[in-house]
Amino acid sequence: MRALCLLCWAVLLNLVRACPEPCDCGEKYGFQIADCAYRDLEGVPPGFPANVTTLSLSANRLPGLPEGAFREVPLLQSLWLAHNEIRSVAIGALAPLSHLKSLDLSHNLLSEFAWSDLHNLSALQLLKMDSNELAFIPRDAFSSLSALRS
Repeated sequence: MRALCLLCWAVLLNLVRACPEPCDCGEKYGFQIADCAYRDLEGVPPGFPANVTTLSLSANRLPGLPEGAFREVPLLQSLWLAHNEIRSVAIGALAPLSHLKSLDLSHNLLSEFAWSDLHNLSALQLLKMDSNELAFIPRDAFSSLSALRS
């Protein structure tokens, strides 16, 4: 019986991942939050619990967002990436985030963006992309964002 109990605990610990080392994770107002702001990060750290709904990576040194950067957090509703050094967002970086309601990419160095990823973000209500270096926005870039308010 004791061996079975130890096995159960091992399985549970593997299902509920800990927070990545440089971040703080917890619950606030019913949301699962991962706070990784102001950590001098140069990449999105791996190892987030799958139930994270709010992720702040603001004020770091992220140079870009690669494909699959947020694959671990499919329930994400808010993603804060302001004040980094992001120059490009690869196709597939944001596409898996179908529950995303708020996305802040402001105050970066964005010149390349995966506009096609926006078509998967039908729940998006707030999009901040000001203070970047975008030279071109496709005419239909926001056409599939029926919930977009700001």
